[in-house]
Amino acid sequence: MRRSAVLSAPVLAALMVPVAALGVGTSDWIDGFRTDVERCWNPPEGSAVVIVTFGMNRDGTVIGDSLRSIPREMAETDSFTAARRAILRCGRDGYDLPPDQYEAWREIEMTFDPLVGGEQ
Repeated sequence: MRRSAVLSAPVLAALMVPVAALGVGTSDWIDGFRTDVERCWNPPEGSAVVIVTFGMNRDGTVIGDSLRSIPREMAETDSFTAARRAILRCGRDGYDLPPDQYEAWREIEMTFDPLVGGEQ
């Protein structure tokens, strides 16, 4: 499957479908989702880039046991723990995502890059 991403930010969100296929306004909710997670992200000193995949429920909540790191070896790092915590903390009441586009956001891949923000 092709992925679509919002670029040039410390946290990138990739969907498993092309953004162009989703219609007008798609980039707004993707950017809002990414910004919500980014606000809760507090990368540890010396943090590495980590990619996290996870599933979403129709109500916009994260399926807690679905969070995985790519590669798997990153699952035991502080970088993954910080990213996981940000996703779950900010999404505890559910993210504001369009219900009619659930198929687009039911599986998410996010890249957390501490160097993009220029803080490390």
